[in-house]
Amino acid sequence: MFGILQRYVMGEVLRAFFLALLTVTSIIVLFMVMIEASKMGLSPSEIAHLVPFMIPGSLVYTIPVSLLFSVTVVYGRLASDNEIIAAKTAGLSTLYVLRPAFILGLGLSALLLYLSYDPIPSATHRAKKIIMADMEDMFYKFLKMERQFDNPRWPFLIVVRDIDTDGRTMLDATFKHRTSGGRRNGQGNAQGFDTIVQASKARIHFDEDHNEARVYLDNAEISNPTKDVSLINDQILPIPIPQASDRPGMNAKRVQEQTTPELIQEQAKFLMLMAKERKRQAMVASLGIGMGMLERVNWKYVQGAFNDYTSWQMQWRALETEKHQRVAMSCGSLFFVLLGAPVGILFARRDFLSAFISCFVPIIILYYPLILLGGNMGRDEVIPPVVALWLGNIVLAVLSGLVLPSVMKH
Repeated sequence: MFGILQRYVMGEVLRAFFLALLTVTSIIVLFMVMIEASKMGLSPSEIAHLVPFMIPGSLVYTIPVSLLFSVTVVYGRLASDNEIIAAKTAGLSTLYVLRPAFILGLGLSALLLYLSYDPIPSATHRAKKIIMADMEDMFYKFLKMERQFDNPRWPFLIVVRDIDTDGRTMLDATFKHRTSGGRRNGQGNAQGFDTIVQASKARIHFDEDHNEARVYLDNAEISNPTKDVSLINDQILPIPIPQASDRPGMNAKRVQEQTTPELIQEQAKFLMLMAKERKRQAMVASLGIGMGMLERVNWKYVQGAFNDYTSWQMQWRALETEKHQRVAMSCGSLFFVLLGAPVGILFARRDFLSAFISCFVPIIILYYPLILLGGNMGRDEVIPPVVALWLGNIVLAVLSGLVLPSVMKH
């Protein structure tokens, strides 16, 4: 398939690519792990288990950048050593020399497309499960850092002075029971709480089988108790744990953690919900209106159904945008090569870093911001996701179309 020259070029590009990929991936994964470790207080063993599952998610970014670096360096060196001119003298075109890089870019795009289909989302979800494997341990780590646990879906706001050295005892703990829908007002006053329990020490145990957290109190005092809550010292305070779907960051999968088949399945579910709800509300409203009994039409329920329909539609668009984003970013490697290799030849000198920066700066300024902007516009239905997510690749294709002809002429 390849001649001697093309095999030589492919070998040089692959050598530079794997070296750059190893370096860039190590830096990015190390940076990501340090962020998670500082935020979650991970132990060294947890970090060691986490690293292998952080690597696949970083490949979407590290593979294109490493490929861009390798092609600019290799083709810049070939041009500076007059090997491109020698190939033309032998009757070979510049495209013949560029073909190995284009094929490599196409192959890596296909690889990323496969990884984005299932392995990357699965690895991302496994990484989160490692972090959240021990809910009780994670709860204490979070409480030690933040000194409070304020989840509006939980019936109690928990505030502590500190966590004891054993890592399992809350010191000077305060539990504030929320009223129905109660929240703090703008001045920070706890007007949304009807009962406050203060304990010198408290421990919590999560029982996921019964879907509740049991809090053991020591030297507890109650202020402003209501008839619904009655607590005394040395007894257990049960706190119901919200369901997984109501616990962002716990067991529920984010869009980025769902495989492509799961995304398609979720989209089908939302389409079915939207179709059934629209038909049902249309029938209920039309029966009431047709019989001249407008007062029997539950307009509040209709409004609630309309809000549900809007929410389902937004979630469907988020899933659709995620699908197209995976395809667009996977294909980015090919467009990085289409721009990087010709620029490396145009520089035709040994200042390889300048050639790389000349390509990388426009990519940082244009490509990734366009990807983010396209994702937002796709989710907000400003532009169809299939168009919005390809804006970055289109810009790279236009830039390569401006550079490539000048390389072919020389």
